Amino acid sequence: MRVGDMAQSPDFDVNLFFTGKSKATKKPEYTPVDTPFVTPNWDNILTKSKPKMSDEDFENAIRELARKEASQGILAGTDEKSQLRRDYISVVSPDRKAIYDESMAKTGGKMNSTYSFFDKQGNKSFHYNTQAGMWFLHTTDAENARREKFTEIYMDEFAKYEAEHGKVIGTPTVKHFDAFG
Repeated sequence: MRVGDMAQSPDFDVNLFFTGKSKATKKPEYTPVDTPFVTPNWDNILTKSKPKMSDEDFENAIRELARKEASQGILAGTDEKSQLRRDYISVVSPDRKAIYDESMAKTGGKMNSTYSFFDKQGNKSFHYNTQAGMWFLHTTDAENARREKFTEIYMDEFAKYEAEHGKVIGTPTVKHFDAFG
């Protein structure tokens, strides 16, 4: 993408682009536009949820899954791994569904003019890309830290299993690969 194209984007922040620091916090805008869009699939978008188990139980479940997948030679993501990771991370996620619902209520069910959705502090939480017809997250530091911890626990346990039992060579299929790897 060229700089000129980026500058025309409603999200473009010249200060952030050149200095890495934004001078102003963007406030939510609720001006409705007639842009067609698909509603978010909340099964695929991280949004605040109550913990399904304690952190200790989550960590044990991550280790157990890593051992299971290492024993089968699964080298990439599975649906089970993706769901466990979503459940683990969503505990610290912003309530993106509530943010979306608030915007939709203020715009009469239409997309807002920025295609972006902000939390109460003015932080961008997610946005809609009209060209791709997809939703994109702006993850928080807490979400990133929790994702990293999940990966660390999983990979450490996977490596321990391989050290104890040897490497199992599986046959990965396209289904094993996912965007959250």
